[in-house]
This record gives sequence, structure tokens and C-alpha cells, in this order.
Amino acid sequence: MKFDIGILGGRIVDGAGNPWYHGDVGIAGRKIAKIGRIEKGQCVRSIDAKGLYVCPGFVDIHTHSDITALVFPGCDSTIKQGVTTHLIGNCGSSAAPLREPYIEVWKNYWGEWAGKFDEGRWRTFGEYLGVLERSGVGHNIAALVGHGAVRTAAMGAQRRAPTKRELKLMKDLVDEAMRSGAFGLSTGLVYPPGSFAETEEIVELCKVVARYGGMYASHIRGERETILEAIREAVLIGKTSGVRVQISHNCPKIGAWGWSDRTLALTEEARKKGFDVTLDNDVHTDLAPALSGALPQYLHELTKEQLTAHLGSSKNRARIKKEIIEDRLPAFGPAGLLKHGYFDRIFLLHCPKRKRLEGKTVAQVARQRRKEAFETYFDLIVEENDGIIAIFDYILEKDIKNLLKHPLMMICSDCATWSEKGQQSYMPCAFGEHPGVFERYVRDEAFLTIQEAVRKMTSFPAQKIGLYDRGLIRPGMAADIAMIDLERIEDRATNLWPHKYPYKNYPHRYPKGIPYVVVNGKVAVDGERQTKVLAGEVLRHTWP
Repeated sequence: MKFDIGILGGRIVDGAGNPWYHGDVGIAGRKIAKIGRIEKGQCVRSIDAKGLYVCPGFVDIHTHSDITALVFPGCDSTIKQGVTTHLIGNCGSSAAPLREPYIEVWKNYWGEWAGKFDEGRWRTFGEYLGVLERSGVGHNIAALVGHGAVRTAAMGAQRRAPTKRELKLMKDLVDEAMRSGAFGLSTGLVYPPGSFAETEEIVELCKVVARYGGMYASHIRGERETILEAIREAVLIGKTSGVRVQISHNCPKIGAWGWSDRTLALTEEARKKGFDVTLDNDVHTDLAPALSGALPQYLHELTKEQLTAHLGSSKNRARIKKEIIEDRLPAFGPAGLLKHGYFDRIFLLHCPKRKRLEGKTVAQVARQRRKEAFETYFDLIVEENDGIIAIFDYILEKDIKNLLKHPLMMICSDCATWSEKGQQSYMPCAFGEHPGVFERYVRDEAFLTIQEAVRKMTSFPAQKIGLYDRGLIRPGMAADIAMIDLERIEDRATNLWPHKYPYKNYPHRYPKGIPYVVVNGKVAVDGERQTKVLAGEVLRHTWP
């Protein structure tokens, strides 16, 4: 038999959690055709994989590449990590559906990327997938429909329960998405407008998803002091609607530090009762949003000009400080640093007007100015016209490692695909999440075996999503393959291996040590150099 590609002499890590074994892999067309002994002469192209670990391409179950996959169709930063599939549309934020008169409302949530909506001119979920497909993608894309997009399309940004008519429209929009190939529904229950929804609303939408065998992925309603209640709500939604549940980036944040045993116990209990509940998490202890990102939810609806004007009032500042400390309408996880007064864990990463402040903490700036930390926090937002990007160091690595070892947790990046050719990315995970796991937790610390790490990146997320032809190295499976040089692998996009604070920016660089990546039978990374082929596919969920 003749093979288009032969991967010869490697150590095969099959994705199922089995120890590696020596073998050759023959690829014909888009599929893996043979595993065993293959002669070089049988191959149109042969790759010498001696000393390399040959793994299924990594399946990233939690990403936000909905628009950046159109901006950077080569998916440069993620394909060079060995990632061959992204599940987009997470945290309630999908690029579709869109519906008048609320299109501008939803576009505003996407900020700088809003222009892509006009270029693509999609409205339905199916139309969006078509635009993505025609654009071409470097690796595979599977998509969830976001509750935030659905709710906005039906009723804008209103803080109330939907009417019967609006709920019917929301269910119809979810139904269209599922028929068009969505793999399920996501929610972001700490972000407007998702945070305005009651549990019953989510259950009704998930009943539609359940009819198609889809999944429910949730950025749950609380990841700090209320994390246990929030997990119970996610389990209840699954129990009541019949959907499979995925709890997104489920590491306890500040306010619940050290609670990972308790959160894992809830997941184990749900599974003992017969409910399909699993978890994902990335391995970074920090996040780099806008400095204003930790303010109460309702302030996120304001423009930069409106926000800075609002913070110009001492009366408003006093009220906002009280709301933060009392956790009224709290923002996502990093808000806990403000509540608990950890301003020494908030680093100024990007300050457009005052570069000299970059690398300092809010606490350091407050001491230099001899002002109270909260006041300094507000001052900085106003002075820089809400242009500051900050690093919020808000998670304990102890909890990350506790989850990382657990069999119910898979590895995600929580990133958007990017490129070194684009503007500075403040998401190191976009360039180094998966290599960083191998570098630190597999090679340097021997905390995970390579087969454990690979399973959590391949067959496990593929199974959860419903990608039954990916995630394993087996004859007949799609030829998505990543090859790892474990001795050379290096995450060059972050200083988190090990932690080094303070730092002034995240390096914007691709990793080392993943010399070859194959997507659908085409070589997409060749000797660590990305080829020009766009071999990815827009994957669509099907259900009989």
C-alpha cells in the first residue's frame, strides 16, 4: 500500500492514556490508514520521527477564536502548539446569531473586533459557519452557540426575565444553531447579559440542545465564595434538561482558594448519580483583562468615556467600592482581588500614556502616590481613559495541580488563536498553553505522565464534544497529529514556568519543540515552520 505521509520510528502516544510504544503511522488522504511497520519507499513523504512522541492533534475544548480565526485564518499561534481543533463560542459569547434591532448591542461586546461582523455580514449561526468555512482555517473549528448572543438577539441587554414570546424566539435561535451544526450551548453567567438569566431560562434552552444530543458548557455563576452553589446550579441544569455538562475553567478563584477538593467532590457526586458532568481548566494562575474588567457587571455596559466620567464622582466611587466589597453584581474571578484588598497581585501590564508604570502593582503605585489603593485603582482607569491592561494573579497553583491530576478534568487554554504578525496579545495561553504543560508538568516536574497529559488534550475532550473520529491514533481516524520533542519543548510566551513577577509584558512568541503538525492529512507545521496550507475544517455536529 502507498501512503501519502509516513511517520516513521516515533513513540506513539495513542491518546487513550496508554503508555507509548514504537511504531510507524501511515496516512492516506485525510485518514490514518495503518499503524505498524512501514517502509520509507511506501511513502510519498516520510517524516523521521525518531526521538519524537507522536500524538493525536490536541483538541482545545474551551477557546474564544470566533473572530480571531477570521483575522488570523492560519491559526498560527495555536497550530504551532500542536492544537488541531478549537471549540469556540464559549462563555456565552458566540459570533452568531445576530438580529435587528440589537446587532450593535452585541457587536459592542466584541470591542475591537466588531468590524469583522460587517465584513462577514452573517445573521444566523449557519451563515456564520459558512463565512468561517469560506475564509479557510489552519486547524479545525467546532462551535457552541452562546447564550449571551441568543439572549441579545431576542431581547437586547435588558435586565429581566424574557417574555413567553422572547423565550420562544430564543429557543428557535438555539434550534437553528443546533440544526446548523453547533455542538451545544454555552453560558457566561458572570457577564452581562448572561448574568441576567435565571436558572429556568437556561434549562429551557438546554432542553432544545438535549434533543440534538448536544452539550452545555458553562462559565458558572460564581467561581469564588459562591462556587459550590454555582456548580450545583450547573448540575441541576443538566439533570433537569438532559444535557451533558461541561464546567469551564473550573479552578477556584480568590475567595475559594484551597477549595478544589470540595469542587471535585461535587462533580464526583453528580457522576455517581448518573449525570455526565466533567471539567476543564488551563494552567495559568493569572489573567490579563482591562483594569476595569473587575468592576461590577453593570459598569461594563458603559463606553470608555461614560465609565471615566462616572468614576470622576467621589460619590460613585464610594458606592462602587461598597458594591465590590459586598459582592453585589460581581464581575468574574479577578474581582476577588479587589474585594479582599490584594492590590499587590494586580500588575500593570500595558499603560498607553504612562509607560513608566508598567510592571508595577496597583499597591506600589498607591504607596508612591500616598493614596488609598481603591482610589488609586479608580484614578488609573480615569487617567488612562480605561486603556490599561493588567495582570490579575488570582489563582493558586496548588488548586490548578489538584485539578490537573484528577481524571475528570481535561486541559483547555481559554485563549483565542493569534499570530506573531498581529498586534500584541495579552494572552500567553494563545502561544504557549499546551507546550507549557509538557515543559513543566510532564518533563521538568514529572507531575503528569506524558500519556495522562495527552489524554486530557485529545481523546477526552474529543469524546465530550462528540468528535468521535478524532483524538486517537487509530486506523480510520482523521489524520490530526502532533509530534513532540519533549527534551526541547519550550513555552516561550510566558514567564509562568516558573512564576516570575513582576514582568512588563508577555513575550509574543511561538513555542519550540513541536516540529511537525498534521491536520486532516496535510503537513501544517514542517520542521517548526508553518506551511501555507489551510487544512482545517469547520466541523458540524450531527445527530440522527
